Amino acid sequence: MRMKEAVAVAFACLATLCSPLAAQRTRDRPTLIFTVSGAYLDGVGLWSVPDQPMPDNDGLIDHFALSRSVKRAIGAGFSGTYYQGTHLGLTAEAFLMGLGYDDACRLVAPAQSAPNVQRCNSINQRDRSAAAVTLSGGVVYRVASDEFISPFARAGVGVLVNNQSPLLLVGEASNGAELFIYDDPKTGTRLRPAFVLGVGTTIAAGKGYQLRWEVRDNIVGIQRVTSATTGPRQVPPYETAYKHIFSLNVGFDVILERLRGRRY
Repeated sequence: MRMKEAVAVAFACLATLCSPLAAQRTRDRPTLIFTVSGAYLDGVGLWSVPDQPMPDNDGLIDHFALSRSVKRAIGAGFSGTYYQGTHLGLTAEAFLMGLGYDDACRLVAPAQSAPNVQRCNSINQRDRSAAAVTLSGGVVYRVASDEFISPFARAGVGVLVNNQSPLLLVGEASNGAELFIYDDPKTGTRLRPAFVLGVGTTIAAGKGYQLRWEVRDNIVGIQRVTSATTGPRQVPPYETAYKHIFSLNVGFDVILERLRGRRY
């Protein structure tokens, strides 16, 4: 009887010692996750000029109230995240944001010039779509990684690559003649700092797969007009402002785990 009790105690002690070792092996198992996602991005105001003098070719002067906002858009992303252990991971991502502009023009006082009225109306009607991409790297912290639902938080830093000027503004008369209300000699690709903060959850969808949703604050540096010019065809005063563009991201993960004696 004592022998059986001794054997039971020995097995219990062995199990107690082995459990932390097994758990440690699980925690240290490297994991690589690739994510493809779609996103809905909210709009945000960019700049406004309440009184911009606008002379025409005949010397008549109108006054425009001008504004520009970042349009709501659909985005997409691709990322890879590496976890050496259970909680902390390193991630890199390319995220298409769109970043098109929605312009508005309003006459502050009664119209003096018919061409100016046409230019103002053309600003309201023009579609300014764009393609902007953020390239970022950062960290992800997750909890309950082995559970059906696993919350996480991320933080990242990178660069915004934008192909459209946030300053350039053009009005068009009915005869097709364009007038550069605000000019910008640097119309090429722009690089500005970008930051990412997000929280979300992954949901297991099968062996090696999971779904994810995430709410993000995409903080991007964009040039903004700060005040009016004395007339058209001038580069306006501007500064770089950091805008918070919130997005809802929904994605699909492919999980690759490195097991002992095997590659991913």
